[in-house]
Amino acid sequence: MNAQLIRYIQGYVKVTVAGTSFERLINRLAEGGVPVWDIRRRGENRGECYITVPDYFRLKPFLRETGCRVRTTGRYGFPFLLDKLARRKWFLAGAAGFVVGMYLLSAVVWSVEVTGNDTIPKEQILQAARAEGLHPLQWKFRLGDRGELADRLTRSLPNAAWVGIDMQGTAATIRVVEATIPAKRTPQSPRHIVSNSDGVITSIIADRGVPQVGVHARVKRGDILISGILGDEENREAVVAEGKVRGLVWYEYNVTVPTVKQHQALTGNARSSFHLVLGSRALQLTGYWQKPFANERVESDRKQLRLGPWTTPVGWMTVTRHEASVQEEKRTAKEARETGLANARADLVANVGGDAVIRQEKILHERTDNGKVVMKVVFEVEVDLAAERTILPEELAPPEPEPAEKENRS
Repeated sequence: MNAQLIRYIQGYVKVTVAGTSFERLINRLAEGGVPVWDIRRRGENRGECYITVPDYFRLKPFLRETGCRVRTTGRYGFPFLLDKLARRKWFLAGAAGFVVGMYLLSAVVWSVEVTGNDTIPKEQILQAARAEGLHPLQWKFRLGDRGELADRLTRSLPNAAWVGIDMQGTAATIRVVEATIPAKRTPQSPRHIVSNSDGVITSIIADRGVPQVGVHARVKRGDILISGILGDEENREAVVAEGKVRGLVWYEYNVTVPTVKQHQALTGNARSSFHLVLGSRALQLTGYWQKPFANERVESDRKQLRLGPWTTPVGWMTVTRHEASVQEEKRTAKEARETGLANARADLVANVGGDAVIRQEKILHERTDNGKVVMKVVFEVEVDLAAERTILPEELAPPEPEPAEKENRS
């Protein structure tokens, strides 16, 4: 254990020694195994040093032998602290009350939040949690085992596949994973699968219905790809056509990319402010007169007061503002071109759909104008061409008979 800590627990005093044999007294104490420290001369016949309380009561024979006298000029350590506290009962009671109060505050649930719910109303989850005893101002020890509480909540919420309870200090978070309920298939009216864009067919699979085009066929928007009419002209049946059709579609993009890229870099200058935190509120204590930087990046470091395994709602936070400068980075026309193409690809996939596959890209025109690279790009993309269209009544009508040819009369 640290020697300084042992001295603090035992208690130590500062003594002033008067007499002509100060050095002899110090030597005799060292020979007798009585440790002293911080020894200083204060005059011809005077000196001072520190000694622990138990060793202080062993000084009498050494003082008699050397003819010195001692006077206590300072008292330090845990025993003297207890003596001061005993004389300040109200202060001690207030400190004990503060500790008890902080413990009680940390043993109560102050807030209950819900995450992960999309279809289950938050009010329904909170009501079910309240019925199980989880609500604000509830003692945490009364909640029991969190796993069992989560199981009861799962059973009380029919559309929940899993419920978890996370306690962070005095805040409880109910995490919900909703059950995936298959959507009921509503009856559909007979329909065709038609093309949603101009393109060239690359693959067609008809699960139900009659294919009307083949691979490599060029189609226009609205053309029937898979017909929902089965049978011949005399015996017809309308069904819901089903299948997958993919094809090549061409998209044209105008891309503009600057050849100078701006980004922020930290200069190393920073200013900090200290805040006292209570729950969700923060009170700024320092840094009121600090001027903000023209460009800055703000970082916060929050810590909570912990009492053993409990986290209290009281804490502190340091907010640091770092000065940033705007720097320019020049890039070549090739780098700007690659950046523009990458951005165009990402935008194309986001607009067309995640199943789109870019087969080819071609730059039709490129020029550099006022520090910018301007391009016109055509992308060849394989996409899903299938769209639905209701079968019209006239499509089901039998064809009109052709008029009989008139006989030629001679």
